[in-house]
Amino acid sequence: MDEKLKEKLWKIATRKVFSSPFFLEVRWQEPLNLKKIFPDKEKTFLELGSGWGEVAIQLAQQNPNTGFVLLEKKPDRVRKTLKEIEQRQLSNVRFLTANFNWFLVEFFEPNSFDEVLLNFPDPWPKTKHHKHRTFNPSFPAKLFYLLKPKGKFQFASDYGPYAREVIRILRKESLFFSNPSYSFERKNFPISHFENEKLLENKKIYYIETYKI
Repeated sequence: MDEKLKEKLWKIATRKVFSSPFFLEVRWQEPLNLKKIFPDKEKTFLELGSGWGEVAIQLAQQNPNTGFVLLEKKPDRVRKTLKEIEQRQLSNVRFLTANFNWFLVEFFEPNSFDEVLLNFPDPWPKTKHHKHRTFNPSFPAKLFYLLKPKGKFQFASDYGPYAREVIRILRKESLFFSNPSYSFERKNFPISHFENEKLLENKKIYYIETYKI
């Protein structure tokens, strides 16, 4: 892909439909320095696809010394989350309204995050659509770039084939990530609206965790 096409896609991917003081401004080939954005925070956390914001808001309230960056592109979800952030006067949350399936590592400097969360991404169950999945064979390289040494990655899905594929991919990356652990429950962690619906339907949920070596 040539540079002109990348720049054009960048403008589309990072286009905002409204403004907010909680939005981060990203410029082409100028990755964000989180130490400048959160100068007084001990840790940094990235949620990919923050949805309606239930998880991030609870975590931000519980961890005031952590800076949270939320990536979400759907305006209605962003507006709802922003309203909650303003009502709770949370100063440790910022938004990127961008398509992170097009660009991700381009937004940040390397080793930016202590933790990355990918909660219930679209499973794209049909084989011909697997190329659209956020977590694919090339995704661990992006994780390795984003995470600090010993940084944690968490993943959750109620679609078994997708979750098992994530485990297989991570196990192939044993030089870069710890052996992925998985469970069918996740204690002491906020539950999203979508996750609660799946639990009420008695769906089996895979919770996967690994660490950058």
